[in-house]
Amino acid sequence: MSLASTAPGLLSRTRGFLRASGHFDEVGTVDAYLRFEAALAEVEGGLGIIPEAAVPAILAACRRDQLDMPGLREGAAAVGYPIVPLVAQLSELAGAHGQWVHYGTTTQDVMDTAQVLQIRGALSGTFDDLDQLEALLAELCDRHRRTPMAGRSKLQHGIPISFGYKVAVWLDQIHRSRNALARALDEASVVQFGGAIGTLASLQGRGTEVRAALARRLDLRDPAISWHVSRDRMAALAAALATTLAALAKMATDIAFLMATEVGELREPAAEGRGSSSTMPQKRNPVICEAILEAARCVQQAPGQVLDAMLQEQERGIGHGYRERIVLAEAICQLSGAASLACDLLTGLEVDTTRMRTNLDATGGLIHAEALMIYLSDRLGRIEAHHLLHQVAREVSDDGRVLREALIARGITVPEQVWSEAAQIAPAQPMIDAVLRDTGHGPRAGDQRAG
Repeated sequence: MSLASTAPGLLSRTRGFLRASGHFDEVGTVDAYLRFEAALAEVEGGLGIIPEAAVPAILAACRRDQLDMPGLREGAAAVGYPIVPLVAQLSELAGAHGQWVHYGTTTQDVMDTAQVLQIRGALSGTFDDLDQLEALLAELCDRHRRTPMAGRSKLQHGIPISFGYKVAVWLDQIHRSRNALARALDEASVVQFGGAIGTLASLQGRGTEVRAALARRLDLRDPAISWHVSRDRMAALAAALATTLAALAKMATDIAFLMATEVGELREPAAEGRGSSSTMPQKRNPVICEAILEAARCVQQAPGQVLDAMLQEQERGIGHGYRERIVLAEAICQLSGAASLACDLLTGLEVDTTRMRTNLDATGGLIHAEALMIYLSDRLGRIEAHHLLHQVAREVSDDGRVLREALIARGITVPEQVWSEAAQIAPAQPMIDAVLRDTGHGPRAGDQRAG
């Protein structure tokens, strides 16, 4: 774990963060540039746009170990962009065939396509982690589909729910966010090849042919038109990244609350020293949840910043690239780290069903007030039943009595079924089944588990 002030704390040591950040560091970035230049040479050579004999020389040049990296850094600082000095080095390395390097393309073509390749590479492992997380949530949901606990509204006890229902809510949102992210990534996986101003004029009518072949070579989409100044795909991707992180953070928020001393229904996985306090040795802090929450907060503004990059001037804009690249890279690294942490969190999450039972009973039966109101409404009318139970609830809260006894004292007896958590939990069972089915983890046809 990095101790630097600029490092994202616990996320910086996760496999997801390290895997994703490797695609966006200097090595990953230069490799993506070289991949574009090599693919372009192969395509143009195959189509006869450049001499076929030039292709091996250009491919041999497109190796990072051949480059003068200090010189490339100095050149990028002098020019303001890395592609001009990169092309100069590649041209020199290709010798007599150097004039065919970077033929018919422009700096933004290279940088945009490289960014797409980096994004796709960085997110590939993240989807694996999200899929693993869904499987963990599905198993937890099914295991606790009938484990009663307090459902909370505005942090107050509402009515009984099952822990499985709560987990199903997390799973459903994470699954939908993950799928929306996959769609956004697919839409954004587009080659950029437009030349100087987007029209591919330098290739004299063969530009779209080259672009289509380049897209196939790089396994990217072939756009209808150049997108130098059309950044909507990247804006949609930023929104999907932020939404997926927020879905993870919702889960982390709930778990952190349920770890509070006064609640104590869940605990993060135990590990020597994890979550300890420097001055309060009794504490077991929700450090994994905290890291996921902080990741989501770091990325909350990403959609707005990438939307700002859509405000482009004419056919080639001023200064959009830095912000878009930095924001998307950070968002992907934060999500990748958070997804890894979420898997760790769910793998060893400790569920205290005894404490859930204790908390359910903590209000002396008040958590059954809605069920009682519905039962009494048939006899007293809804308004009168609500007024009666509101009054009795205040008495119970003030003097510490049990709701059942307070009602009996007023001459009101209620059937045992009305007090049953199982009866109140039962209506949510089909919802749990639907979520498990929609996420690919549902019961087999004919399995009547919702009973």
